[in-house]
Amino acid sequence: PMREPQLIRKLFHERLTALEQTIDAGFGFDLVRLSVLSVAAFDMLQGDLAGETSDDDADIALFADRVRARLGEAAVLKPVVVDSHLPERAVTTVPFAEAPQRRRPPKPDRTAPPMTIFPPERPVRLFRSPEPIEVPATEIPEGPPMNFRWRRALYRVARAEGPERIAAEWWRQLPGEEEAPTRDYYRIEDSEGRRYWLYRQGLYSSASHAAPRWFMHGVFA
Repeated sequence: PMREPQLIRKLFHERLTALEQTIDAGFGFDLVRLSVLSVAAFDMLQGDLAGETSDDDADIALFADRVRARLGEAAVLKPVVVDSHLPERAVTTVPFAEAPQRRRPPKPDRTAPPMTIFPPERPVRLFRSPEPIEVPATEIPEGPPMNFRWRRALYRVARAEGPERIAAEWWRQLPGEEEAPTRDYYRIEDSEGRRYWLYRQGLYSSASHAAPRWFMHGVFA
């Protein structure tokens, strides 16, 4: 929602500037009309003692509006959490205008005992598609690799944490479709201190005749 004339004028300026690159406006525009298709109430914000208020969400929304006015609706995307525990499906991107609005968290219950839950560590960079790696040997059949080859380079493992087991989403499986194998994720640190997130697809103890395969899914900072 916006009601400041100067801000609305800036959005018109961005849109008209973009139109001038695609159409011949001749001597310019004689009339610009604003049609309000929907309205929303403004929430009052509590300011500080100096009378100033800070709304980061409003600043981000204004920036997104100006970029979309100039470059189109699909120019600004927002990550949205998806109901899936598979890493590559857990987040998707949607146009900024279609993304659900962030809700304020409920006030904590002061009477309840404090409880801290630490989510599993995730890499800073997650690959769009996991990349296959070669693992020549492991300490134990179901354990982490001792070394691996990725993008034609050999990496020696110094430390390993895991496994974090992520099962397949059986409810998405189509009738007659083969069951997807289980994944065992490991946080790996090589001899030079670089950290990786890789997983083994399948189990050595599985009844399937296919040997487990290894993939690189992300890297830590």
